[in-house]
Amino acid sequence: MKRNAVAIGLITLSVFGYAQEAKTDSLNVRTIEDVKLHKAGNPNRAKVFTTKSNLDVMENPQATAIVTHEIIEQQQAQQLSDVIRNVNGMYITSARGGSQDSFGARGYIFGAENIYKNGSRVNSGIFPEVSGMERVEVLKGGAAILYGNVAPGGILNMVTKKPLFNQGGSIALSAGSWDNYKTTLDFYDALSKSSAFRVNGAFEDKGSFRDNVTSQKYYFNPSFLFNISDKTQLIVEGDYLKNYFTPDFGVGTLVLDKNTSRSVINDLIDIRKNPGSDFQYQNTQMATSTVTLNHQINTNWNLNVVGSYQNYTKDFFGNERMQWEFQPNNGSYLWNRNLTRTYNEQNYGSIQANLNGEFSTGKVKHKLLFGADADYLQSDNYTYYFQKQDGSWENSGSIGYGTNGINGTKLNPPTINLADESTWASGYEPSTAKKNLTRTPTRRVGVYIQDLISVTEKLKVLAGIRWSYLENINPIITNYEFSGPGITSVAYGKSGEKGKSSQNALSPRLGLVYQWNDTFMTFASYTNSFTPNTGTDVNLKALDASIVDQWEIGFKKNLFANTIAFNATAYQIDNSNLAQTAPFNDQGNVNTNTNIKELTGKTRSRGVELDITGNPLANLSIIAGYSYNHMTYLDTPNTLNSFIEGERIVRTPLNTANASVFYTFDKYVKGLKIGATAFYTGSRYGGWNNQKDANGNQKTDRMIPLTDFTQVDFSIAYQYKKFLLQGKLGNAFNVLNYTVHENYSVNPIMPRNVYVTLTYKL
Repeated sequence: MKRNAVAIGLITLSVFGYAQEAKTDSLNVRTIEDVKLHKAGNPNRAKVFTTKSNLDVMENPQATAIVTHEIIEQQQAQQLSDVIRNVNGMYITSARGGSQDSFGARGYIFGAENIYKNGSRVNSGIFPEVSGMERVEVLKGGAAILYGNVAPGGILNMVTKKPLFNQGGSIALSAGSWDNYKTTLDFYDALSKSSAFRVNGAFEDKGSFRDNVTSQKYYFNPSFLFNISDKTQLIVEGDYLKNYFTPDFGVGTLVLDKNTSRSVINDLIDIRKNPGSDFQYQNTQMATSTVTLNHQINTNWNLNVVGSYQNYTKDFFGNERMQWEFQPNNGSYLWNRNLTRTYNEQNYGSIQANLNGEFSTGKVKHKLLFGADADYLQSDNYTYYFQKQDGSWENSGSIGYGTNGINGTKLNPPTINLADESTWASGYEPSTAKKNLTRTPTRRVGVYIQDLISVTEKLKVLAGIRWSYLENINPIITNYEFSGPGITSVAYGKSGEKGKSSQNALSPRLGLVYQWNDTFMTFASYTNSFTPNTGTDVNLKALDASIVDQWEIGFKKNLFANTIAFNATAYQIDNSNLAQTAPFNDQGNVNTNTNIKELTGKTRSRGVELDITGNPLANLSIIAGYSYNHMTYLDTPNTLNSFIEGERIVRTPLNTANASVFYTFDKYVKGLKIGATAFYTGSRYGGWNNQKDANGNQKTDRMIPLTDFTQVDFSIAYQYKKFLLQGKLGNAFNVLNYTVHENYSVNPIMPRNVYVTLTYKL
């Protein structure tokens, strides 16, 4: 069942307006000013690939952010969550078992609907490799008109490094605390006068400050560029990533009251201690392919199509839901350490076409975008039988797991004791066999048109509309039987109601831009989006869509001869039928399937964002920002298990702030660079939001308060000819805090650590 992912390239067209700046250097097509000079750059002077259009940032009534490869490299970012700390308003959340990068913005978690690579949606259930990224672009707020089924908060697009026609590249060796080792390779060259290639690769082998937690990652990213003619360019890219690691549920929570679910962070054990079984694992693989064809029709019109294919697999086997229940009779804390296995596979294909044109009707100028997209997703989810120690099989989908496996034949064996580490021993590793397969196909189609109308030189109107169609085919469940250990499971029947459900809607967008001069603009915008919800309810029925209204106002200002961007935004997002993972399944048991969701009523998110980015001096790079967000339940029914009006949504901090300053010496100690990075996360709640009883009163106490914290890193680097030596002291002040997923996966942030990289430029 473990298949190597094989990605099949589809012909794609991307925004050719970026490509025609240079026929022999593809990096120019996606580079903001000063990137090649190793600076942060002023994002207000960029053309953002993620907008799919010819809009300049100063023409777009939407907040944007760009993190260039130079920032990624000088901060020695190890994963995507390190990169997005430079994006004002985004914040780190936590994934189940620390299994992936997880973050949010404006009150909403960035899931599979919000994460893109080279303009195409990718699965978010993996740690992306950052060494192959040219830059990361973020469009905040409404993006449904361009991307269809997009959750509110924004779009994150990872742009990979592209081929160049000159020979070059780098080899880097990194080492860090707790046996953290990594090797990366980047090489590019011309194949001919009209073709070039690039290869990025990485291997990472690292431990953790947590006991018995390890990770291995393999990454390979080849790409080829062909200038077919002066007006046509083809880019073919492949991307393969494999990550084998230990799922880690951290220290868990202390359940003080089982009836109300009242819990707090477990602070009774050292953050290094890991009570999980020592044989648990997660093996995640993802392969994607993209082919980009850019064609210039004439001087005013460009045709673009983007297509990709993706295969994603995740094999999980381990303990879950680390909740230590308080025992009033003796004051101890116990955890019923059950064992779960799941296997998920997704095959996803997408294609989009974009036609961009610039023309005038009388004195009125237009920048027109007309586009269409379509995609298909097939999601397969397997569950398993477990063999117990006496040879019999448990068919509940998880197995109770006792001390040393002595009582492993029982359905509910003795639980492990928080205060007695001798009870934490792993015991036997049971065999498994397939139980059932749930296959869920989804199809989507969209058509959109957008026009930036320059009414005068200063007043501009951006208007657009999208028609979206979503088709959910009812899941098909295949059941399996087996004859005993070592016998392969055999499919014996399929179930599932035949048929499908479909939804369609129009999503308008309207924005006003007033450009006071070349360096200052103000804007206001409104979007109404139709956001289909993935997954099903507890009865395996498709969820109704969420209707989202977003308002945004702000300004963008260039300072100090356009070297600094100073931007501000205020927003409000109203979401009817917000979908979240259901806490219980149809049988009333704890739900561990993230595809089973529930609609939670109307929510409102309000906030402000301020940021400043650029290079005030040739050798000085600064990034800084502050954001405030307040997201609550606005309207919920007075029925059993409904949420509480006015209660803040869990995992959304009130305040966040970020700052990064790097200075390169051009005198005295030429080649020396020093820098500091800080990231502040405000108070927030982990756990689940509270629920009402049948009379509409609060019946639970499930929210876990989390304090604010600031994490500071210090960096130093020295460049000597082709060698670059970098060092970083992470979490320099050894701050202790946690990321909390729902009410059981509690992961301490990394303590003070050291990371060193030696790079040789080819």
